[in-house]
Amino acid sequence: MRVKLLGTGAAEGLPGLFCCCSTCKEARRRGGKDLRSRCTALIDDVIKIDLPPDTLHHVLAQGLDMTQVRYLLITHSHDDHYAPLELQYASWMFAAEPPPTIRILAPEHIGRKARQTLDLDTLPLAVETLLPWVAVRLERWVVTPVPAFHMEEDLCFNYIVEDDERSVLYATDTGWYPDETWDRLAGRHLSGLVVECTKGFEEGGYERHLSIPQVVAMRRQMIESGALAPDARVVTTHHSHMAGMLHADLERALTPHGIEVGYDGFVFCV
Repeated sequence: MRVKLLGTGAAEGLPGLFCCCSTCKEARRRGGKDLRSRCTALIDDVIKIDLPPDTLHHVLAQGLDMTQVRYLLITHSHDDHYAPLELQYASWMFAAEPPPTIRILAPEHIGRKARQTLDLDTLPLAVETLLPWVAVRLERWVVTPVPAFHMEEDLCFNYIVEDDERSVLYATDTGWYPDETWDRLAGRHLSGLVVECTKGFEEGGYERHLSIPQVVAMRRQMIESGALAPDARVVTTHHSHMAGMLHADLERALTPHGIEVGYDGFVFCV
């Protein structure tokens, strides 16, 4: 299973869109892995997780071919992860040959909003509602929505994507899982984990994101519970400039714990 991290930044990006803090200034100077667009991933070139407002940037900078995407999994409604009006450009008005139908799979409230804001009669889109822990088959893949601890008012998902041999949990925009989630993940022996790491070493602040110590603890607990295979690849995403850490800083903190630091354009296999 091939995973490509198209974007690995938090909502404001890195450097922040309107920020001139020392971290953002240095990120602009260094470029490369220190430039992070809004968070999204591509699995086997066919399954895309989230549709941020930076999607055109990913088309231009990384050769993303949206005509190959068949399934769009939406984690939650925050606009750095779901910019639905970008989908209007799949219309015959803007594409010489409209792409094959894209199936949008999401929590119920996102599907309801999509039906209100998008012209599903003319756009090559189909909207489907997902339920927590109810797996759906998408050709050779099986997708299981895992409830994320992120928003009080709306249901949010992380996703397990698996084929006949391998599996990966994409866990962005979540705080520490509740006991029920840990119980359901136990024994799954996942082949890979993409996990958010928004807060750096900061233990306070927004509890519905993860810090470096929590990411380290999550890997350890998942291995001990059998949720994650001992040799599974663990890669971070959703990094914020507010953590005050550049790519090299994150590597120094995470690499000793068997955790890889993701960056825009990073491709790996599980």
